[in-house]
Amino acid sequence: MKRTCQILIALCLPLLFCGQAKAQHSGPYVGAFFGGNALMSAKSTDSQGNFGLTYKPGLQESAVIGWDFEPGNPVGEGRIELEYTHRSNQLDRVKFTDGSFTGGGKVTADSLLVNFFGVFHDKRSWSPYVGVGLGAARMEASDLIVTGEPLASGSNVVFAYQFGTGIDYALTKHWSIDLGYRFFGSLRPEFTESNGKKFKMDYYSHNAVLGLRFGF
Repeated sequence: MKRTCQILIALCLPLLFCGQAKAQHSGPYVGAFFGGNALMSAKSTDSQGNFGLTYKPGLQESAVIGWDFEPGNPVGEGRIELEYTHRSNQLDRVKFTDGSFTGGGKVTADSLLVNFFGVFHDKRSWSPYVGVGLGAARMEASDLIVTGEPLASGSNVVFAYQFGTGIDYALTKHWSIDLGYRFFGSLRPEFTESNGKKFKMDYYSHNAVLGLRFGF
């Protein structure tokens, strides 16, 4: 049995890493992505000074529609796409100068970005890529609290961007799997504290995604 498993592994590894290249897709495609995001600790500023916000990791979902460039295109190998993503994170802790306190509520980000990805095609089915996205995001603070007391709420639309890298794996000419990383950031959104004062916070997140794309 052990010998049989070794033979199967030996046969499958070349197919996985050096498999016959699939025909490269060009034209329109759609896709869906799911993953997790880690919102970095945020420096927040109001009229009284600075304080910190930390969040729990959360989930994210994305939908994309785009266009794969034809091989030999003067623009280069790659694709352009429009991406909608929803991210949500629970507030975990609020840090003031006199200590750290339990937080609650959540911050959500709904972003719409135009992404440009350069794809490095080879004779293998695996194709690494890198890219950048630019657009806008609607940030919303939903009933943020600290030690059970209201802290802030509100929404704001701000400029947003991301940097991405990953690997495409061509299942067929039309279907492909995408395993990637995204660093997402924005200008500082502004929310309203319970006392009516305004405060701004940083928004930067690390994101791991797994997606499936279909090309027409």
